[in-house]
Order: sequence, then C-alpha cells, then structure tokens
Amino acid sequence: MARHHPGTPAVATGNKYEIIGADVPDETLFSGDLLVASLSESQRTVNSIYYYDDTGSLLFERLCKEETYYLFRTEWEILAEYAKTIAGITGPVSLIELGSGNAEKTTLLIDAYVETHGLTSYTAVDINRSILERAAENILSVSSDLNFLGVVGTYQTGLAEIKSLVGPKLLFCLGSTIGNMHDDELDNLLLSARSALSPGDYFLVGIDLDKETEILEAAYNSQTAILTNLCVLQHLNWRFSGDFDLFHFRHVAFHNKSLHRMESHLEAMRAQSVNLQKLKFSFHLKEGEMIRTEIMRKVELNAFMELFFNHDFRHVKYWTDRSRQYAVILFKLS
Repeated sequence: MARHHPGTPAVATGNKYEIIGADVPDETLFSGDLLVASLSESQRTVNSIYYYDDTGSLLFERLCKEETYYLFRTEWEILAEYAKTIAGITGPVSLIELGSGNAEKTTLLIDAYVETHGLTSYTAVDINRSILERAAENILSVSSDLNFLGVVGTYQTGLAEIKSLVGPKLLFCLGSTIGNMHDDELDNLLLSARSALSPGDYFLVGIDLDKETEILEAAYNSQTAILTNLCVLQHLNWRFSGDFDLFHFRHVAFHNKSLHRMESHLEAMRAQSVNLQKLKFSFHLKEGEMIRTEIMRKVELNAFMELFFNHDFRHVKYWTDRSRQYAVILFKLS
C-alpha cells in the first residue's frame, strides 16, 4: 500500500512513496553574508539561486519553451532517442536525480528503465518539499512499477543521504545545471558524488556544448531571458528589503569565448547607491558597472570529461542531438 502523508499527493496503490528531510532554511540557501561578500568584490556577483523565486521559476519554464532556447528541446530529443540504450548499458540500477524540478524529462529515463528492467527505484534530491511532491505526482501518475523517494536537501546533504542505498546506482543531473557551477563548486559536487557512489556506479550528465556566438546569444537575450534576469533584483528587494530600481538596469548577456561560457549581467544605466536594509549593507554603482548574475558553461567535450576523469569518473559514452549542440554523457566510477 502506498504511504500517503498529510498534504502530499495521493499516488497509485503498489508504489512505495516517501519524502524525507526538512526544507533547507532560507538562511542557508540565501546567505546574507555570502551576498554581501559577492557584491563587495571588484567584479560584483549574485549567486544564480536568486533567479528561482516563484516568478523566476515561471519565467524559466516559459523560456524553455521558446524556439531560440534550444537546451530543453535538444536534451529531451537525446533522452527520447537514447534512454533505452542508457538503460541497457547500466543494467538495473537505482536512479538518483539531483535537482528534480518538475521531473518532466526524468520520465523518459524512468520509462526506459521500467520497460527494460521492471520495478525501478527513483530518488529525487531537491531543496524544496513542494517541488518533490509535484515531481512525485507527475511521475507516479504515469509510472506504475516505481518506488519514489524524495530527499529534501542540497546536493551535498542529499548525496550524503543516498550513501545508505543498497545496490548499483545511476546518479544523474540534467538541464545543464552543472554548467552554472564555478570550478570550485563543480569540484565539490564531484567529491560528494564520488563519496556517495561505489566503484561501478554511473553518473549521467546533461551539458551544453560550445558553439557559434549567434546561437548562444540568441538563446540568452530573448524578452523572457531579460525579464528572468531582472527578476533577480526584484527577488533581492523582496528578501532583503532592497531598493534596486529595475528601470535603472539593463540586461547584458554575452559569449565569453576565452572561458567557454555565456555570462549574464545587469548593467547600471546610471550612477546609483543601493541599500539592502535587512543586511545593513549599502554600496555604490558607477554608470556602466555590471553585476554578474549567472555563468553558463559551453563546454568542449574532451576538456569537460577531463574534469570528471580527475575524480575517477571514466567516460563510457556520450550522445548528442543531430546538430551537436548539446550532449548527454555517461560516466562510470572506477
């Protein structure tokens, strides 16, 4: 019999369903001290987590459906074509996803594993319980041979939790989420992943590939992308009683070819002072000064795979869309 907790969605009888852990405190996710430090550097930055309040999340879902924003569409195409191949390579494994979101693309993998191997266990790690509840409802409404475990936590705390899972595992991170990480963040994630997995376990990663500047800049300069970026300031105003004037900033996103990444910035269109009242922090921006809000890696495959190799993850196989814009890479821990 399925376990049904108060306030969570009912699921199909026969599925095991559980969500463990408490929501990560806002003080941990949205650290005022870290924000003050990042806004005090010579290159002022804001962590990209500030994109994802309710408004930002809705705008990002809209962005994923736009023609110029190819990332969602191409990853979907790859998984639709090759999910069964992946299931065949790994054999029966427990599936573990970092950052499940609404799990729209996850169902492609789950369906392939259920069809190929029968009853499958799926663990989703996310910082928000309500997101996990929605993912469970979406997945279990269409997948009957599935055990669902939701783990509320950060990637690091979630990975610590899955150490107790018995048997072979496939960890996966889709949506080019890893592409938003700086080198030290990616290094910490790979250390945590290596600690949580056993030799012979797999890690599946979706990542965007470097390509023509015109294609990249079109993807990140649509009207929806502009609004999504400006919402960062709206989020800061709400969370920290700030007085950013959105009309005095403009969105700037460009291809940094030398660093193989896109960058999103907010440029001050006039000299101004900003006060974040709850943090007791004020700073001055010159006209033309920019706050970087996000990086998006656009990788060269060999260099990217080398980062994993340095943490004992060996490349098994990779798949791309027909235009070679995006890649899904399967690694194996040695």
